[in-house]
Amino acid sequence: MNHQSPFFILANPRSGSSLLRIICDCNSKLTVPPESGFLLWWKSKYENISTKDLRDPIQIEKLVTDILSSKKIETWQLEKEQLIQYLIYHNPVSYAHVGSLVYYFQALMRKKKPIVWGDKNNYYIHHLYDLIELYPDAKYIHLVRDGRDVACSYRNLTSIVSTSDYFPNLPVDISEIAKEWADNNRRIELFLKTNAKNNFLLVKYEDLVRSMKDTCIKISEFLNVPFDKTMLEYNVLNKKNNLEPSQTVDWKMNTLKKPDTSRIHQYKLQFSAEELDLFNLHAGSALKNYGYV
Repeated sequence: MNHQSPFFILANPRSGSSLLRIICDCNSKLTVPPESGFLLWWKSKYENISTKDLRDPIQIEKLVTDILSSKKIETWQLEKEQLIQYLIYHNPVSYAHVGSLVYYFQALMRKKKPIVWGDKNNYYIHHLYDLIELYPDAKYIHLVRDGRDVACSYRNLTSIVSTSDYFPNLPVDISEIAKEWADNNRRIELFLKTNAKNNFLLVKYEDLVRSMKDTCIKISEFLNVPFDKTMLEYNVLNKKNNLEPSQTVDWKMNTLKKPDTSRIHQYKLQFSAEELDLFNLHAGSALKNYGYV
């Protein structure tokens, strides 16, 4: 198990990050559970936990109790007593080590034996330095999608009926979406270029959909794991194993489908000329930066 170099998928919402999470999770050597920000939510409380406390079953039980109270962690279907015993057996030496073991335990419960764990959560966009403090040698995949298609996806959420407590609340105003998309991607890019050196990979959503095998090979090489052809069968495995939990699948139905290139350039059908001009006004330089001209 690799505890020092996990990987994090960073992306603006509605950029295909859930799709990429599931594709990566379908590689037998990788595990990328459904999103839950427990890793950072409990960082301030436990980041300085001592090795002595980590050898104390009572302290481990308190830590596990906190972790299992986290938002969305119920989708991981973790057994408390088994997790406690798993942590005690593996003698973690830090909170970061504990976090890593939780990911591997979730994989074990699914009968997987990965060598690298990963995570995806849009929440991390605003907490990037917390990630690098926990895992200085982490790798990052920056997933970018044409912001105009992202805007279409934001707006299309309004037509989805869901009773989930986790249904996203995203802006529908073109100016707001454009600014958010540009700002989020700039924040990620600046962080990676300043702090991650050679430990990040830029992936375009359009390449993932149009050339999935080539892109998956590229990602596998970046993560130092063999390419696994089951990555290309993500939709089948998602249906079979509920890789996207029922609590969040309502607005992620495309993870159950084959790659769909018709979702590229949707803005040409949905944007008015005025909306296109407005988006370009607020995010034109960012579009150009990523080759969306």
